[in-house]
Amino acid sequence: MLIELEKARTRNNVVRIFREELDGPDGWTDGFVVDANEEMVLLQLVDDSVRLNGYQILFLEDISDFAHPAPFNDFQKKVLALRGEEVVDPEVVLDDLAVLLIDISEEFGLVTLHREEIEPDSCEIGRVVRADAVTYELEEIGSDARWFDDTFEYDLYDITRIEFGGAYEDALLLANDDMGDDAYELSDDYPDDGVVDDE
Repeated sequence: MLIELEKARTRNNVVRIFREELDGPDGWTDGFVVDANEEMVLLQLVDDSVRLNGYQILFLEDISDFAHPAPFNDFQKKVLALRGEEVVDPEVVLDDLAVLLIDISEEFGLVTLHREEIEPDSCEIGRVVRADAVTYELEEIGSDARWFDDTFEYDLYDITRIEFGGAYEDALLLANDDMGDDAYELSDDYPDDGVVDDE
């Protein structure tokens, strides 16, 4: 699989990735391979409107199948070229998951973390303030774009999908930056488990 992913990266083709156990038989992800190693693949996503929309990191062990090139590769590449959109390497290193989360948080401001085997219908969005070989600590932002004033600790290897640099994360940061003194919300308003609905 790694060899095929590298071919897709070299040829600058869109791939379609399936994770049947996590996404079901009808779910997939389309994107350009930016980087890959024996554990993870970093994609720049192509969304349904045929625009580049942030990045996603998937774990190779979760991938059940993938198509290279993706079914609409030629069309997607043509539209992106006409729009002047080009693949950009976010220059994050995939070697160490804990370091990766810290780096993404520092470079992009927010990271979206999915733990689909535990919480299939929700995700956490925020910035990772601490991570080690076992756990990570997340300062979360709610769907109202306000920071929680406490942090939450999660198991590192419960993560099944990582997203960053997309339109939704940008929207949260934009709205939060405009709030001034209202950028944080009170802890007694938090959901019980610190989980926000998946957008």
